[in-house]
Amino acid sequence: MKILVKREQSQTGLNFDEREKIGLKVKRLLQWMLAAILICGTTTFTSCTNEDNPVNPVDNLSEKIIGKWITADVNGKDTPTNEKSVLTFVSTTKAYKSASILSNTDWITRWIDKLESDVVINGNKVTLTNHSSENQMAIEEYIISDINDIEFTANKKTSVWVDGQKKAERESVVRFEKIKADYAEPILGLWECTGLTGIETYNDANARLDFLADGTYRYYRKDDGGQWQVVTTREIQDYFVDGTLLATRWKNNGEDELREWWEIESLSGDQMVWKALRQKEDGSTSVQKMTWKKIDLNIAENIIGKWMPAELDGKPVQTDKKSVYTFVSATKAYMSVSTNPQQGEETVWNDQKELDVAISGNTMTLTNHSDEHTTMVEEFCFTAISGSEFTANHKITVINDGATVLSNEGVIHFAKVTTDFRADIVGTWEGHVTNSEGSEYDDGEAHRWQYNADGTYVYYVRDGDNWVPSANTLNEYFVDGTLLCTRWIDQGQENREWWEITINGDKMNWTALRQKEDGSTFTATFEMKKVE
Repeated sequence: MKILVKREQSQTGLNFDEREKIGLKVKRLLQWMLAAILICGTTTFTSCTNEDNPVNPVDNLSEKIIGKWITADVNGKDTPTNEKSVLTFVSTTKAYKSASILSNTDWITRWIDKLESDVVINGNKVTLTNHSSENQMAIEEYIISDINDIEFTANKKTSVWVDGQKKAERESVVRFEKIKADYAEPILGLWECTGLTGIETYNDANARLDFLADGTYRYYRKDDGGQWQVVTTREIQDYFVDGTLLATRWKNNGEDELREWWEIESLSGDQMVWKALRQKEDGSTSVQKMTWKKIDLNIAENIIGKWMPAELDGKPVQTDKKSVYTFVSATKAYMSVSTNPQQGEETVWNDQKELDVAISGNTMTLTNHSDEHTTMVEEFCFTAISGSEFTANHKITVINDGATVLSNEGVIHFAKVTTDFRADIVGTWEGHVTNSEGSEYDDGEAHRWQYNADGTYVYYVRDGDNWVPSANTLNEYFVDGTLLCTRWIDQGQENREWWEITINGDKMNWTALRQKEDGSTFTATFEMKKVE
């Protein structure tokens, strides 16, 4: 989320608005002083340890501790958002901790998403033990002085052990607030930034984030033409939400990992507000906020129908590389495509091949099995869709016997196909080339095809004044929507053709975008008339 702010070390800080009031500040400070006095039995705070005399017992601590808690302040000071953690006590013996910790020391840099901890409660003392890796263990001891349904205050002692050796130890007086909401599920989906406050570096609000259920997210920015595009320069893009704490991390290709921390102040319907307490280099703090609106493209509803690609990465798609997708429901589709393979690839001849469809938020995944060895997976990450067109970041992966043999991606634009000439083409048609720039049909002569309902055809050639079937074999075709694909064998060599067609009564026109050997393109055209 580089669009939001710089990495934490150089960010500005914040102070939550409700704590700017002097009276409340004084109240929190007094609470901290009282807690320290109760725990240590002295106003000399630096000598406070867990070995001092225990505080008065807390009634029903085992019951009161159950729930989700987030760090509020440490030693009487509001905790910056990047230093916050969430503790979730699910029982008297088990808890989970979430925190994103970034430092210059490898053994303390951690990405903890609901890390399980063993819990032991003894009087007022709550001990959490967790293993973030095979060789690292953290022990957190909380001597709780006060707890209610809103907050708890405790003397905290943390020790970090690596390979059996203590690497760090820290003590503090902490206050945790109880979290009443958990936004891990509501945040799923596509959100567009609508406003920023307190953020100096990135203030154009030009961002969309698509939070996925697998703990990854996608980041979009508008291009110069005002179209949303997925940023594809990231090696990783992870996030977690625990309660109200949102943590993200990402890594651009060849660069250092970056992180962000936010608290979700509110999330209701299609509106979401983030806030963060940032600390400046001079120690002062400031508040940053972002507002978001959920973008629901209604993929499952809008995708129904027949579609054909029009542009790939901003360039028109050649006819021989086109396919037709027919979505009959949110879980099933059919694809028609004929490919003329590159070296080493297999040919594909699919006349309405069935696909499995899975739609999650604004992402659609299509899966089909060409045979028992080959699986094709297509992922469409939508940026826009209407009744006539859609744009998506498209990735196609072909897997053969568990190994990826092809992987391509790009920004693809589809147009809806409103007519289907599958039935209309059946019959005999005669016509001539109007433009083909050297095609085998560009001979100035008329040509004739007879299209049968079973997917075969006969190509006729002139013998004097008569039409006679050619010696070609195979002779198969399909029409899906406006796409006509043919294949035939001539003197032992398979050949293929691709056309886009329109039929109006007894008139039929073919057009095709072709590419020359020098890379330039031209449009081939054919005019035909139905004959008896």
